[in-house]
Amino acid sequence: MKPCKTPRCDLRSAWRGAAGRIAGGFAALSLLAIAATLATAPAASAQDWCGAGGLNSTERAICGDAVLGALDAELNRVFDDSGMDAPRQARWLRQTRDACGSDIFCIERAYRDRIAALLQSPADRVDPDRRPWCSAASLNEAERAICSDDLLADLDAALGAVYGSLRARSEDASQVAWLRGERDACGSDRDCIAAAYLRRIVVLGGRLRGS
Repeated sequence: MKPCKTPRCDLRSAWRGAAGRIAGGFAALSLLAIAATLATAPAASAQDWCGAGGLNSTERAICGDAVLGALDAELNRVFDDSGMDAPRQARWLRQTRDACGSDIFCIERAYRDRIAALLQSPADRVDPDRRPWCSAASLNEAERAICSDDLLADLDAALGAVYGSLRARSEDASQVAWLRGERDACGSDRDCIAAAYLRRIVVLGGRLRGS
């Protein structure tokens, strides 16, 4: 087909060119408007509490950072599904998360560690309140099992009561040998640990009765 050379064709071509430029201009303006909206929106708008007054430095950092805001929302979801009690979570917020101040890297690490801990199965979840030593930084397999199980924690408490009644010193070689050679040899085997505790309680109970 030969190109159109009439004035009408020239007008039609000019109109199409202008319409294309106008459409492109509107598209560019739309993109700019979207970008401006995103830039001025609160980074952690999913958090209702960001609009409250009296935020501490950690909370202000979360509300000003999109990554931390997303982690906070994820933690809330995981916490709701975990069955963890609210006082324990409040203690974590106070003692661990808020201890970071405005350090966003510290806050992010605290959130990721907490989410990972809550995602553990209840049988594997260490509860620092079960025994006084459960909050130690490094626990072996047997200790983690005890801190994750109410029955094992009760057996540990019972053994502690019997052992304390004998006024045995903490450096008692036989107790240390039992801990390392018998209890800890069980690894994470719940039944093995429970049996080891029962045997030790019987042995120490016999000493107590004969003293």
